[in-house]
Amino acid sequence: ENLARLLSYFGCSSPSDITWSHATNSCARLEKALAAKADVMFLEADVSWGSSGPLKDLAIMAHPPSRSSDLTFESFIKRVMQHNSQTNGRRKGVKLDFKDARCIIPCLERLRAWAGDRESVGFPVWVNADVWRGPGEQKPKISPSDFFAACFDLYPAATLSPGWTVWLRFESAGDAASRLLDPTILQGYSQQHVDDALRTLPRGVGHVTFPVHCSMARVGSEAIIRLLESDARFTLTLWGEASEADHLWMQT
Repeated sequence: ENLARLLSYFGCSSPSDITWSHATNSCARLEKALAAKADVMFLEADVSWGSSGPLKDLAIMAHPPSRSSDLTFESFIKRVMQHNSQTNGRRKGVKLDFKDARCIIPCLERLRAWAGDRESVGFPVWVNADVWRGPGEQKPKISPSDFFAACFDLYPAATLSPGWTVWLRFESAGDAASRLLDPTILQGYSQQHVDDALRTLPRGVGHVTFPVHCSMARVGSEAIIRLLESDARFTLTLWGEASEADHLWMQT
């Protein structure tokens, strides 16, 4: 149902038609994405805990290790709400990538408050956090149970986009490129990673879009296919710079 609403909202026939603004973490990047000439439907932004000017200890739009920003979470959402209420052009949706557990509850509480008596704030909101160990086996900073409980209790209108941590250490840029092309070196998503997700996902969760690194998904395609086959409401959001091999895999 959420996926159908999303496509209807943007007037798209397929999720692959959706256009993105990535790392929309500053006032300048936000205004660029909201400009009339911008071919942007979805605003992806990172939510961290830090400071904004004289304001301390609050949710801001920044990607770690940065702990300061000229854009707070509250200002970010209010500006998108203003844009969507006034524009005659393309309305926006937002994908919130939570990087710090301290941000989740206050941000979802604000979304609930802005929604008021309505079901939602009036535009698509995806909520993301890395809650499972993924390729590289780095421990997540946010627990799946806490994340899901907050989402369901405070803003159930959001589309869940839970993901896995990914981590690789490269000796050089060239080494990085070679690993992303060589499946014998690059770690992909495993069946254990998928099993961890399916075991901790709440029942009856509805549409879930899993963010996966395109190269790691290609290498771990067997596990990823099993994930998608486990529920028709599951989709993928591919991220990262796709190699030629990734593009060929996505087309098959």
